[in-house]
Amino acid sequence: MDTDTAVTFRLVALDIDGTIRSDEHPISDRTREVIDRVREAGAAVTLATGRTFKSAVRQTAELNITTPIATFQGAQVSEPVSGDVLWHMPLTQPMTRTAIAALDGWDVQVMGYRGDAVFVSEMTDWSSGYGKHNGVEVNEVGDLAAYSANEMTRLVAKGDDDVIESLETALRSQFDSDLYVTRSLSYFCEILHPEGGKDKALDWLCGHLGIETRATLVFGNGYNDIPMLQWGGHSVAVGGAVPQALEAADVVAPPIEEEGVAQILEDFLDRGLIG
Repeated sequence: MDTDTAVTFRLVALDIDGTIRSDEHPISDRTREVIDRVREAGAAVTLATGRTFKSAVRQTAELNITTPIATFQGAQVSEPVSGDVLWHMPLTQPMTRTAIAALDGWDVQVMGYRGDAVFVSEMTDWSSGYGKHNGVEVNEVGDLAAYSANEMTRLVAKGDDDVIESLETALRSQFDSDLYVTRSLSYFCEILHPEGGKDKALDWLCGHLGIETRATLVFGNGYNDIPMLQWGGHSVAVGGAVPQALEAADVVAPPIEEEGVAQILEDFLDRGLIG
């Protein structure tokens, strides 16, 4: 992180859920308008989200974002209009099988993602509902470990909050830097290739766009945003973020209900720091 705001920011990276929208607070007109102003000033705007690509493009369409976006918790970077995958860091077959074996005995439901398709050992009411809610195909394959002959974009374990917190701690201890383990929602533990993650995806995107890391302005709120907040040139945690995200950020914005992201962007634009 570089707290020197004398730099002109050329890339604004936004987490979606909990940062620019929530179930109670959809993306506001004020946020849409300031994102348009950011683009008009000459900076690129991207999304860095745990959502699938298919789910994330609902927001790129709403916000008129055409810059490549980081999805699947930073395992993939894609063109939002064409859908072309520019960068992908999937779990290898050995990584997938090792991770699935480590989840054995935990009271969780495990989903494997290959692109926008989701695979489960057994279909449950929850996994069926997840597919319908997110507009993704959920496939019952019997033995998920045996099915993982091809690379998986990521694995997600769903369970009670206390189980997921303990699972994340256990997996991080077991795998250290061999796998990237994060908690996206309180009930989701996600497992990615060690070179995946929002920070890694955005670092690749900066190289692709010819933008220095110090010229990035990033916004987040969750456990999964912490590496991105630590990586960014200037990082902003939204009010109400998890304590570790608040600690990792350079600045804390007001919460969603006060349109904190819009407030920060308006201030930076007015000060000529974005362009």
